[in-house]
Amino acid sequence: METKKTFSTKYVDVLDGIRALSVIIVLIFHFWQQTWIFPTIQTPFLSFIGITSIDFTPFARCGYLFVDMMVLISGFLLFLPVARNIFFGEPLSSWKTYYKKRAVRILPSYFFCVIALFIYELAAGSYGNPVNMGIAFQDLLSHLTFTHMWRIKTYLGTKLNVVLWTLAVEVWFYILFPLFALIIKRHKKESGFVRPLIRVGILAVLMVGISLAFIYGYALNSGSQFSNGIDSLFASLGSDIRSTYPAMFINQLPAFFGTYAVGMVGSCIYVFAASRIKQDKLTGSIFTIISAVLIYIIVQLLKQCSSLEPAKAQIWQVSNRLMLSCVFMGFILSTSFALGFYRFLFSNRLMRFLSAISYNLYIWHQWLCVKLKSDWHIPAWPQFGTTDDAPNTWVNNNIYSAAQQQAGLQWRTEYAIIITLFAFGFATLVTYLIERPATKWLNGRDLKSKAVKPAKRGK
Repeated sequence: METKKTFSTKYVDVLDGIRALSVIIVLIFHFWQQTWIFPTIQTPFLSFIGITSIDFTPFARCGYLFVDMMVLISGFLLFLPVARNIFFGEPLSSWKTYYKKRAVRILPSYFFCVIALFIYELAAGSYGNPVNMGIAFQDLLSHLTFTHMWRIKTYLGTKLNVVLWTLAVEVWFYILFPLFALIIKRHKKESGFVRPLIRVGILAVLMVGISLAFIYGYALNSGSQFSNGIDSLFASLGSDIRSTYPAMFINQLPAFFGTYAVGMVGSCIYVFAASRIKQDKLTGSIFTIISAVLIYIIVQLLKQCSSLEPAKAQIWQVSNRLMLSCVFMGFILSTSFALGFYRFLFSNRLMRFLSAISYNLYIWHQWLCVKLKSDWHIPAWPQFGTTDDAPNTWVNNNIYSAAQQQAGLQWRTEYAIIITLFAFGFATLVTYLIERPATKWLNGRDLKSKAVKPAKRGK
């Protein structure tokens, strides 16, 4: 068989694995919050080089940093068609087609999650007994309109699902994106890609500037005249975002504009390079080494973040978001052009399956693990007196007896296994019983509406 000479500019195979692993690392962080298990793998087979164990604690403590990787991948993939338009002159989809594709991809699973959780929490009395309908419907409607990030009650204090904040950021960027594409796209009279690339550079600088102004000029400069003015503006709009409250400003869309800009530029680099780089051993070896080095750098950054107190770690994240995005982008690009065996680690059947369920895995895993532990007591909590503390808190705690600590350790292990099986199993069911059928049905309706009606018979 003739070997492939260049890389595809439409399908970046390694992103299946990178996306899946990013979601799993975020999952590890949320599971660690509930189990307090610090994941360590014993490696006696590596003792000859001085490595007796591999400690994944930094991934548990700061796995939330990989939400930035997920946002970066989204921006990168979103911009790929525009990058092909710039370099190859490929036409872009209409705004209607673009929004239809985004809606079909995002909304079925999202709306199912929001409505299902609302019904459950309503029945469970989470909104009071009798129900406080004002708070309940504010929570529901803000999530259905992706505006829940603006208020504490519907974001950090929501009764639904806190991790859905990511979808609010993504959807509002999706809404803005056609405007960016309109500014950048290659016009019919432009014979080359230089002018569009200049527009890409200008737009990227503006987006990074907005991000830095939001982070350093507003969020991390509380008390200044500028920050006070923006706080007053948010207050007048009914928002609870304040420069004095990191948990509210850290994940707002302006703070991610720099990440999206890196994804945009990275997409241009990829399309330009993919059509020119040959798949030979020397080139692949160089990119494989670069990817491995960047993995090492990412681990060091995680260790640096995890060594800080939680509040300071949040500030570290938002302060270093642009740098972290560049490192992640370098990893994506180098991995995409690495040797075949190395790319296979991120692009195989398992990774494609995990990537397929990753969306539902992300939006369901935290809610499930919290409910299993706190509400449903699965697995059953060991019975020791009248203590109401979760069994994971008994481990390595001197106020509990040795028997209690041992029972807590056993429970913690069982709980970790159960929440993992529940999360992956439920994500698989929702993907193949809800998301896929809904996508097929919606796309089928679109095809029927475009079908050409048979011409009437002439006389």
